[in-house]
Amino acid sequence: MKAITHKNFYVIILFVLVVRLVFALFPSFTIDMNNWIAWSRMLGTSSPLNFYSLPAWTDYTPFFLYYLWILGVVGKSVEIGSQLYPFLIKLPAIFADIGIGLLIYRLLFEKNYKIARFAFLAYTVNPVVIFANSIWGQTDGLIAFFLLLCVYFLVEKKNIVLSSLFWSISLLIKPQASFCLPVLLIYFLVQKKAKKALLFLIYSAVFALVIGLPFFIYQNPIFGLPKLILKMSNESPFTSVMAFNFWALTPGMWISDALTFLGIKYAYWGAVLLATGLLTITIKFWKLFKTPRQLYFILGISYLAFFLFPTRVHERYILVSLPFLLLSATLAGSKLEIALYFALSTLSLINIYHPYAYYTQASFLSNSNLLNVTTSSYKFISLLFLLLFLVYIFKDNLLKRLNFRLKLRQVFQLTAVKVNPLPVCALQTKKLRKFLLIILAFSFITRIAWLGSPGQEYFDEVYHAFTARQILHGNPKAWEWWNTPPEGFAYEWTHPPLAKLGMVMGMKIFGENSFGWRIPGALLGVGSVFLVYLLAKTIFNDELLGVLSSAVFSLEGLPVVMSRIGMNDSYFLFFALLSIYFFLTKKDFYSALAFSLSASSKWSAIWLVPILGLIWFTRRKKIEVSNLWFLLLPPVIYLASYIPLFITGHNLSIFWEMQKQMWWYHTRLVATHPYTSSWWSWPLLLRPIYLYTSNEVGGLVARIYATGNPVVFWFGLLSVVCSFFYMLYEKNKKLALVIFSYLIFFVPWAASPRIMFLYHYLPSIPFLAIASGFVLRKNPRLITPVLITMFIAFLYFYPHYAGLRIPLDLDTSYYWFTSWR
Repeated sequence: MKAITHKNFYVIILFVLVVRLVFALFPSFTIDMNNWIAWSRMLGTSSPLNFYSLPAWTDYTPFFLYYLWILGVVGKSVEIGSQLYPFLIKLPAIFADIGIGLLIYRLLFEKNYKIARFAFLAYTVNPVVIFANSIWGQTDGLIAFFLLLCVYFLVEKKNIVLSSLFWSISLLIKPQASFCLPVLLIYFLVQKKAKKALLFLIYSAVFALVIGLPFFIYQNPIFGLPKLILKMSNESPFTSVMAFNFWALTPGMWISDALTFLGIKYAYWGAVLLATGLLTITIKFWKLFKTPRQLYFILGISYLAFFLFPTRVHERYILVSLPFLLLSATLAGSKLEIALYFALSTLSLINIYHPYAYYTQASFLSNSNLLNVTTSSYKFISLLFLLLFLVYIFKDNLLKRLNFRLKLRQVFQLTAVKVNPLPVCALQTKKLRKFLLIILAFSFITRIAWLGSPGQEYFDEVYHAFTARQILHGNPKAWEWWNTPPEGFAYEWTHPPLAKLGMVMGMKIFGENSFGWRIPGALLGVGSVFLVYLLAKTIFNDELLGVLSSAVFSLEGLPVVMSRIGMNDSYFLFFALLSIYFFLTKKDFYSALAFSLSASSKWSAIWLVPILGLIWFTRRKKIEVSNLWFLLLPPVIYLASYIPLFITGHNLSIFWEMQKQMWWYHTRLVATHPYTSSWWSWPLLLRPIYLYTSNEVGGLVARIYATGNPVVFWFGLLSVVCSFFYMLYEKNKKLALVIFSYLIFFVPWAASPRIMFLYHYLPSIPFLAIASGFVLRKNPRLITPVLITMFIAFLYFYPHYAGLRIPLDLDTSYYWFTSWR
């Protein structure tokens, strides 16, 4: 413990204490805090002896009530102000958090001082820990502290008496401490210490009885505590009480767990799922029970299972798992587990913020926009929690398969980890270029074939293509948002006009028909395939990776569908990718020009700014004269795209008013649609959207369905996740750029107030394809089977991409899930 007495570490402890105390002044979760204050005053007026017989709701285990009793007694003599009372109530949890940090520090100090200091800070100033215990004002920090003490004295000190004492205290703080009892008994069993297990149970029962006795002595001294715990367990009979877990994912939160599935109550299904999870952990990590220190890890993932699977779970139950998982990660020196700890902490913070913002709207911390984001995405967060649990369960398989060997100690070394070279490519450049030509030819055919069908406007072509035709004829109404359009159509002024001008050019060359207004977007779609090749090749300096990425992108259905329709998405995407490519190759003028054209097609081009900023920060790091093109060209090109507006007699005031109308439309649109989908569901391909459907004729039907190739979507999502771990392992800035670009184009939609559709995911798909190409390049054995599977799936779904007339039986076969209908 020498470092504990070191003045530098004292400074860190003091810093953490001050930070935590400052946050304790923030607004509490009013419902819980009002209960604490009321109970404290009740105890100060009466005593613990008759607390549970008072005419008020008093269903809470007694240990923390002792502290509230002391505050109540003091409050009778010294008036405690309304601001000070919540602050004082939060103190035990704050000190418990610091105690957890010091205990973790103590266990790690002999291993490595820097890691020990890192772990102390990683827990004590973890935002979710601060939010739950310093701001919210709950007791989860206390239960975690005493459970960690229980395991510490069991594993490190071999002291059954103190271990059982601390377990009893944690049980008397909150009943969910009881869940660790089966894990501890399995540990005793594997360690062949049946007598100690019996002693642990006896000591625990005695301690619980003695400590809780003042609260039960006049009522039921022996069975009062079990009856209270049973009563508490029946107070929230719902699937999920604001916990983003399995039950929030399906069927949803706040649904009675007395409802049935296959004749069995949800509550019983929850018990079965929990038992299955615990059994899986026991079987998977049976050998780890033989190593005492692995008990930290096993308890951590067991409490994660306890959060995920039973019904009646509150959002804060996840917090108990955090100190155990952090300690096991740092003891093992695993960078992967450290990453998982922070990922779990982030998801937990989102989950805990949600009910706080929902119920404490008067607090300045409660933001309605953030609440809307958590409300719209809680099922996605629930799915991520489940995925994290699976990663924890199969982490050894993942480490072995992906060859991650980096230990946490290397994080604190000055030398950087070298990026592992890609496997040697046996193919010559000329042969790879031939493959690229085949891919481009395939992309051209699949985008051009049957392009004129249907022969009339469909979906949003009734806005975009219709308006392009009005511009073609010089109709000034194309620029006037206040006009009433013909029935079934609308003037499209909600986006910049470049894409519509492209359609005008197509109609001037090929005639005023469906092929004419669609062909420019289709050709740009083929160009996007080529740009994916150029981007992947340039980023990684690898020809094969570029070819693989373009192949994956060419086999993805959503870009095919969106390049075959007269809308602006294909224009925006092509010029966005072109801008990134030119910026990577330091051709700033052309990059700024492409950026301007992308922004003149769709305002979503704004998300190019952080991507280009990241490239500049990681590759260039100094401002150059050529960068000024990004200040000069965008306003000039954007204004120039409105030249037809000025030609038809409109002035700058109309132009400026149109920009305001565009902003108001996209930020205030209130609409519904049966095929709308949340942003988080797009990577999972949960809800595609019909763009066109024909009447049935002779048992044949034609439909155009904006959906992805499920093999590309799901393999791509897996590739993004794998690329994230490769990035951590190799400290690979190139992969960081790909992952960041993938996320920046669709995650910000979480804050959008308007309805959303799957095709808004389109600009992320090129980077999903590059991540897929990287994973295939890293694992050459996967190339042939994965690409063949993607190709077969593409051919199978192509009739739905192109709107070909097909038999009803084939059409019906496409709806793999009910949400796909």
